Parts: sequence; structure tokens; C-alpha cells
Amino acid sequence: MSTRLQLDIELDRLEQMLPHWRETMRHEAQFWPQFRALLEPIVEGLGRDDRQYAEARVARMLTLNGCDPGKRHGEGW
Repeated sequence: MSTRLQLDIELDRLEQMLPHWRETMRHEAQFWPQFRALLEPIVEGLGRDDRQYAEARVARMLTLNGCDPGKRHGEGW
């Protein structure tokens, strides 16, 4: 399986979790640390092109799910 295909599968899985996760989250402050913890294993070790691709996918999924990246704590994911 290609790296990009595997990346897409893992990002799709993360994106599918977001609506339910956001609905059941007790407090907004819990979101970003948990999101980063789930995302980091997906993106660690990616090359520059795949990293840029993942960043664009993540930005889109966050926007579509009403997640405000401006509220995250710390830099990056």
C-alpha cells in the first residue's frame, strides 16, 4: 500500500471521528491535546510533500467540523 493511500486512510478515520467526538466532549480545552495525540502518530516521519498534504487535509477537516485552530495551545498540531 502506498504511503499516500495509508495516510489518506488514517486521516479519513480521524476526520470521521470528529463530529461525534466534538458532540460528546465535556470541555473544549480537552480537544487540542487529544487531537494532537491522535494526529502525531499519523504524521510523524512524513516527508515534506506528504506533510504539506496532511496539513492541508487537517486544516480542511478542522474547518468543516467547526474547530478553531486559533484556540489551540502551543504551536503545530
